[in-house]
Amino acid sequence: MRWKIIVVNAGIVLVACLLTYVLLMTSLREVVSNAAERKREVAQALRAANAQLALDALRLEQWLARQVRSSGVREVYLGGTPQARSEGATAQANRIRDAAVAEADFAKMSPSLVLFVDETGTALGRNGSALMRGDSMGKAYPSLAAALEQGVGGSAIWLNRERQEQMLVSYAPVSDERGDLVGAVAVGTPLNDERLSRTSDLTSGHALIFGVPTDNGLELVADSGNTPDMALVVAAQPSVVAAAHAAAASGTLANASEKLADYYFGALKLSGYDGARAVLLTAVPASLVGNLASILWPVFGVGVLALVLVIVGGALLGNYIQRPISELEDGLLAIINGNQDLRFQLEHPDLGGLVFRINSLLNAFAGVPEDTTDDEGRPSVEPSGRDFSEALSVDESYVTTQAVDPAVLAKLVSEPPDQYYARLFREYVAAKRELGDPVDHIQLEGFRFRIEGSEQEIAQKHGRPVRYQVKLRDGSVVLIAVPLVGGSAS
Repeated sequence: MRWKIIVVNAGIVLVACLLTYVLLMTSLREVVSNAAERKREVAQALRAANAQLALDALRLEQWLARQVRSSGVREVYLGGTPQARSEGATAQANRIRDAAVAEADFAKMSPSLVLFVDETGTALGRNGSALMRGDSMGKAYPSLAAALEQGVGGSAIWLNRERQEQMLVSYAPVSDERGDLVGAVAVGTPLNDERLSRTSDLTSGHALIFGVPTDNGLELVADSGNTPDMALVVAAQPSVVAAAHAAAASGTLANASEKLADYYFGALKLSGYDGARAVLLTAVPASLVGNLASILWPVFGVGVLALVLVIVGGALLGNYIQRPISELEDGLLAIINGNQDLRFQLEHPDLGGLVFRINSLLNAFAGVPEDTTDDEGRPSVEPSGRDFSEALSVDESYVTTQAVDPAVLAKLVSEPPDQYYARLFREYVAAKRELGDPVDHIQLEGFRFRIEGSEQEIAQKHGRPVRYQVKLRDGSVVLIAVPLVGGSAS
């Protein structure tokens, strides 16, 4: 039996577990792998990163414009000799870089280059070393030459493999006291993985890739630290390259035509910077979780735990039912084999009634009267009209003397039989209780049956009807027989 209980309940648990898994898998797949939502995240990530980089450029431009108004910067261009101008440029470049490092707005994007150039775009000096002096920066970076020609500041992307330069640069024009343009100061921050990681942390948190579309495909310049290796490999796929070229040409966001390696790719042209035609790319996972099944495995864990509990509970329940059944089976077999005196002494909350009926059936077959009393000797069945067999003490003296109070006699004569016997029962029980005698066995029906029989005996003996009064006399209850002289009662 226990195995039937275990198998049935285990089957229910397995069905419920599998159904829960299937329903959760179906409902959650749409939530964690919603293609439209993931593509929306691609657009949001790219626009947020582009806006952050543009804001960085604007802040640096405004800060640098305030720095170049100082007299120390102007004095660089007043040096009498090229050597003096170069030394002054290096000193002021170091000062500006130190000020930028201390600026809270430029945290994690400290400048690696502060460069002074004259009005022709020729480098006068840079921070930290004597390198780049005399280099034609306007020729290397046409955006700087255009800014000098217009006398305005701006930001640009400086990518030059020959010069080993890879920076985001902001510059501000420098004018003398008469307002004539004498040169410009450029501040460059590294365009590297750390810069993109900072941008990702400040915006969407998704992977960012900085790339430059070329005739041969897409040149990847830097990526944020959270970019998966697979995403970098897939970024060279034709659909991603096509999206990058489309974004660079149109200036709008372009998505890869298909999902690649469980990622959605998008590209957006970097705004706020002149120079190289660069784009930002992002790779958003097609699903919020790597493997939906890995999230739902606790369902099976709970199912295994439920199976263990089913086995334990089934074994306990089987033993609870099977043990008394086995005892009944063995006992009945013994009775069949001739042991007619065997009775079952089995106490069980659920099978106790069945055991009692089996014992009753055995007693009926054997002709043995049943014991209808409980453990304390009290009847276990409702008493009948003849169950009250207590000895009655009756005083018949008033029957012969007829010395009866007329008021008492009149009351007894006029009292209806039902009221009379009910009142006499109550008075009798109350008197017995007063003496401390047990009264639980005294029932109205049996009491009335005995009283009626006693009254008939006395009436036949003395030739006149009587009724009783209850009296306490010498520590016992006595029934006083009152003759109904001059009246009748039924």
